[in-house]
Amino acid sequence: MADGGLTGSASVPPSPPALVGRAGELARVEEAVAGGCRLVLIDGEPGMGKTRLLEHLVERAHAAGRTVLAGSATEFESLVPFGMYVDAFTRLSDEYGAPRGTPAGDLAEAALRTLLSMGGTSDGDTVRARLDRYHTYRGIRAFLSHLAADRGAVLALDDLHWADAPSLELTEFLLRRPPVGLLLAIGCRSDLIPSMVGDAVARRDPRVIRLSLAPLDEGAVASLMPADVGPRRRRLLHRVSGGNPLFLRALLDAGDTTLTELADGRPGAALALEQTLLAVLRRELDRLTPTGRRAAHAAAVSGELASLLVISHVAELDAATAAAAVDELCRQGLGTLAGARFVFRHPLVRAAAYDTCGPGWRIAAHARVADYLRRNDGSLALLAHHTERCAEHGDEEAARTLGEAGIAYVDSAPATAVRLLSDALRLLPERDDLVPYRGHLLTWLARGTAPGSLTEARRILQEVIHLPHDVATAAVAFSSVISRLLGRLDEARALLSAHARRAGQDPRVRAPLLVEVAAVAVLRADPEGARRHALEAIGLLAKAADPTLGAAAYALLALACLQDGDVAAARSHSRRAGWLMDSAPDTALATHVELVAALSWGETCLERPADAERHLDRGIDLARMSGRSNDMPYLLIAQAHRKARGGRLAEAIDAAEHAAAASEYIRSSETLAMARCVMLLPVLWRHGVRPAMELADQLTDAAPGSAWWLAMAHVAVARVRLAAGRTRVHAPPLPPALSSDTEVERLAVQSLQAGADGDVGTALARSAGALAAAAGGPAYHLGIAYDARARALCHRDELDEAAAAAEIAAERFAESGAAAERGLAHQLLADVHGRMGDVARCRTELGRAKAAYKESGADWLAGRLAREERRLAARGPRYAARQSAGPPPLTARERQVAELVSQGLTNREVAQHLQVSQKTVETHVARIFSKYDVRSRVALARRLASREDLPVAE
Repeated sequence: MADGGLTGSASVPPSPPALVGRAGELARVEEAVAGGCRLVLIDGEPGMGKTRLLEHLVERAHAAGRTVLAGSATEFESLVPFGMYVDAFTRLSDEYGAPRGTPAGDLAEAALRTLLSMGGTSDGDTVRARLDRYHTYRGIRAFLSHLAADRGAVLALDDLHWADAPSLELTEFLLRRPPVGLLLAIGCRSDLIPSMVGDAVARRDPRVIRLSLAPLDEGAVASLMPADVGPRRRRLLHRVSGGNPLFLRALLDAGDTTLTELADGRPGAALALEQTLLAVLRRELDRLTPTGRRAAHAAAVSGELASLLVISHVAELDAATAAAAVDELCRQGLGTLAGARFVFRHPLVRAAAYDTCGPGWRIAAHARVADYLRRNDGSLALLAHHTERCAEHGDEEAARTLGEAGIAYVDSAPATAVRLLSDALRLLPERDDLVPYRGHLLTWLARGTAPGSLTEARRILQEVIHLPHDVATAAVAFSSVISRLLGRLDEARALLSAHARRAGQDPRVRAPLLVEVAAVAVLRADPEGARRHALEAIGLLAKAADPTLGAAAYALLALACLQDGDVAAARSHSRRAGWLMDSAPDTALATHVELVAALSWGETCLERPADAERHLDRGIDLARMSGRSNDMPYLLIAQAHRKARGGRLAEAIDAAEHAAAASEYIRSSETLAMARCVMLLPVLWRHGVRPAMELADQLTDAAPGSAWWLAMAHVAVARVRLAAGRTRVHAPPLPPALSSDTEVERLAVQSLQAGADGDVGTALARSAGALAAAAGGPAYHLGIAYDARARALCHRDELDEAAAAAEIAAERFAESGAAAERGLAHQLLADVHGRMGDVARCRTELGRAKAAYKESGADWLAGRLAREERRLAARGPRYAARQSAGPPPLTARERQVAELVSQGLTNREVAQHLQVSQKTVETHVARIFSKYDVRSRVALARRLASREDLPVAE
């Protein structure tokens, strides 16, 4: 059952039905129109009067001097993108359509042209003609803000449950970023409320009003009946209609026997009700003359195009006869004119008119509408809608229409795109001269399919990559993107290399392939190959004048330089990439939006956080608004990395979780592993060991396929396991190819592992290597290296040197904005100063660590510090007392254990020598370490060697 639709902002049906029994709802409408309200949701079952109440709101807004836009959706055009907004802007344009125009009318015309042109092409340039929703949505919002700037505006959207996906997305955008002074009024079925509207209502915002229309009571129903209806029949009608005004009007002529059967709920009662309603509508159509019925059928097929001219063309009537037929439809109450368009009074009436025209006539009518749109340069969206319903196999013109429409919707409405492109391929004649166009359509079909199934998209591309290189280039590049998402880098490199050799030196063909080869080389930790291919692409692009692809090439070149350890060159190329990307228009950038992630990753590593944040915000908005779900994981992973480096752990985890969800949606195992990798340390520092260990196990079991990310995963998992006290680290293996940009963290974690195992010499050597690798590099890597050096020196009891290294680590982390890491460095300083007996400095560093943990949201680190704070602070006086009192006394057994441990024996060997349990030895070793305030066997041996006589407790 369909609901009613708004008849327009300027015209309403004559003698609208009275709003009986809705006093409370009417009062809330007055409250909303008076101001301060930003959303009114009117919901209810079909026929409850949602449309009538929404029309009343529109009337009251007009009376209050507010600008009103009113659009509605229907089930017939639910696949036409932005249908209800086109409807709203058309009505506003008609309302203000004075010969010289008005500001509101001119703006409405501009908005209408924007929406209608989204499915069109310009000079065959489908890339520039593709939907740039990010730009469009901002423009629509600015337009509505302008309309609302003076006395406010109302946007009324009826039957939102029938809306096409792009209309729903635009509505969500306006709900998330509401224009100031705009009241959004929505009519919708209660059981089909879109999720974003439901979420807005659930937030209990006082500026949001929900009017759920309940069935009318018996008194209200009685007021809608003729005065001569008796009490028994009134009760029957109320019971059968359920208090539904639409059902009541349809049942007024039903016999008492039918009403009794329906009231008793006998078998077939629901069918009887449906048949009764349909019979009423058919009787209305049957009362028309043959010419009137033909006009009704033509209007039903034409939908929002149903002007007198179109009805005349579709019904094959001359202009005068068509005008007389439309007058008849209006006299009979089937609809009204909204501006120049005929609008049925209710979608149910249109459905009856559409269903009662013969199937053959209906197909021919759709063909006539398509012909009208072609001859008048009509909307590609509507042209595709009507072409779908009349095209036959072998119709090349129809196939090209559906193909171009499908390409236009790949990013904005991929499900619609797949349907249209599949239909186009089915219709396209099997001719040799159409093979390139077929390959073109298949490539776009793969793009539309990829969000739901990467493997199916890859299968489709296999049909194209063996065609001539000028046809196959786009398919090869996109196939490589899919291979990257699936972690099949060797396969991607082989395919790209083979096709690049075939492509020759044509920059339009070769440059995109070289950029993709460079991206694969970066992931394979092959900086030399990445630099070579990126530089060649940049040379070709200098002739092709493609700044967006040039920006991508420079961003990859910067990453390759980072991997090679050439930080100065990386900075230069990264700034060039940022400049080119900033100058690129949204539509052009959307084509390469995934590579914004490469740019922002480099900017984060080079410690340009503001640039990285700005580029990521733009890239994510573009990817979200243009529906490029394949690109979203890379962008969100880069965002999580940026936020983690900036000490915003909760936001980093949120971005990484979104990246993981986006990866699971497109079934990309590679980006899922990458998302887990960037999430690991933020989860550890914020939530603790257990969830971090679970994540580390998942990453170890399903590690990234790329060498670059595998090295990063190895380091992240190792750090988590060390935090959990696991000295024998089970982590993803290090790949054979290692790049310089991960070297500092690899050496640092190896130093930590060696120190935990008591191998102080190796710990010192690895930390020295980390310092050498970090020299001249970013502050964050210097912080990592000095932190590792400080911890290694602590194992050797060189506390003054350890404190100096930890101080530098804290300064470098502060410089890079890494708040959690800065807190860890200050906590290490507190430990060192406590061991040195400097109680005041110990407490100062504890305070700094706590502040850093609070700033970054490192809740688990803060909790652990609170538990250790008393012990750390108390170490100072104990250490000072021991220094003045001489060597601490050992028991005889402790002296025996200490001597054996200092000779290099393990706990098991000591237990065997003394013929005691290993647990007893471990207890003695712990006591000895505590008495001598050391943390390793090497440090104990050195302390004991400095004293010839070990005091023994009496």
